[in-house]
Amino acid sequence: MQMMVQRALKRRSFGKLITKHGSSLSDIAKCRIDLAQTRLWVLEAVDKLDRLGNKEVRGILAMAKMSGVCSSSNMALKVLDMAMQVHGAAGLSSDTILAHLWATARTLRLADGPDEVHLGTIAKLELRRAKL
Repeated sequence: MQMMVQRALKRRSFGKLITKHGSSLSDIAKCRIDLAQTRLWVLEAVDKLDRLGNKEVRGILAMAKMSGVCSSSNMALKVLDMAMQVHGAAGLSSDTILAHLWATARTLRLADGPDEVHLGTIAKLELRRAKL
């Protein structure tokens, strides 16, 4: 996020700073919102994990993983993709760390398991709660 903002304040497109283009401003704002939302879910999950243990917080862990744009890992990919876009060709090259971070985030998405499993966990716990 920091690299994206710094680059947007310096890079020019069509004779104007990127920050003067409306779509760039809304993209930066959406990325900040997604990051904040995901951070709050993760903080809640780790707090309850420390206090209650893994089994008791399965639903919150699943929700933390699924927060953001469909999932936390998707959110990270979205923010990285936007940062790469702002950097132009440099974002795809080894001139910045962004391409490496994107590849790492994509790998973590595979390691975290299918989104459907996390969604199923959330739904089953919700249905179980409704029966009580």
